[in-house]
Amino acid sequence: MTAFAISADIRDVNQKTSEIRSSRRVPGVVYGKTQEPVSLTLDSSDFLRLHRKAGESNIINLKVGKLDLEVLVHQTQKHPVSWEFTHVDFYAITRGEKLTTNIHFNFIGEAPAAKEGMIIQEIMKEIEVSCLPRDLVDHFDVDLSVIAAEGDSIKVGDIKIDSEKYEISANEDDTVVTCSAPRAAVEEEETVEAEEGEEGEASEESSSDTEA
Repeated sequence: MTAFAISADIRDVNQKTSEIRSSRRVPGVVYGKTQEPVSLTLDSSDFLRLHRKAGESNIINLKVGKLDLEVLVHQTQKHPVSWEFTHVDFYAITRGEKLTTNIHFNFIGEAPAAKEGMIIQEIMKEIEVSCLPRDLVDHFDVDLSVIAAEGDSIKVGDIKIDSEKYEISANEDDTVVTCSAPRAAVEEEETVEAEEGEEGEASEESSSDTEA
C-alpha cells in the first residue's frame, strides 16, 4: 500500500475554533485504545489532498508534537455550504489489534446490460469491515461484467471478500448493484399492457352483445 503522512500542530487550548479555521487550518483530535486524546490542527490544503488519496482505509503516519503515530481517518465534519473540512478525528491504531473501518468498492468492467440501454445502479459504495491493520486495502473490486440483463444484481456475497481476514457488518444478501429498464421503457410497456387489457375487455363485451 502507498505510504501516507501528514504533520500537525498541538492545538493551543486558548485558541478559538473560528480563529483556527480563519487561518486555513482544520481542528482535530487523535485518540486510540492506548493513546490519550490530543487536540491538534492541520493545514486545510494538506489534509484535503491527503483525504482524497488515503480516504478512511489507509494507514497514515501522523506527526504531532513529539508523537509519531500510525492512524486512520475515523470521522470528518464538513461545512454544509462550502463543504470544507471543519473537523477531523484520527484513530491511533495498535499493531496486531483488529480495527473497524469502511473500505470502498471499486467498480470495474462493463455491464453488457448497459449496452442494451439498461440502468446500472450502484446501491452500496463502501462496506464496513473489521480486520487487522496489516490486512487493510484501499478498495474491493466489484466486476460489473456479470450484469447481463434486466433484473441481474450483485450482492455482498457475490464479492470475493476473504472471510478469514475480514469480518463484514453487512448481510451476504445485501444488494450492491442492480440492473433495471429505463423508466420510459417501463412506462411504455405498462401502457401497452393496459391497452391490450382494454382491447381484451372490449372484445369480450362485443362477444357478449353478439350472443345476446
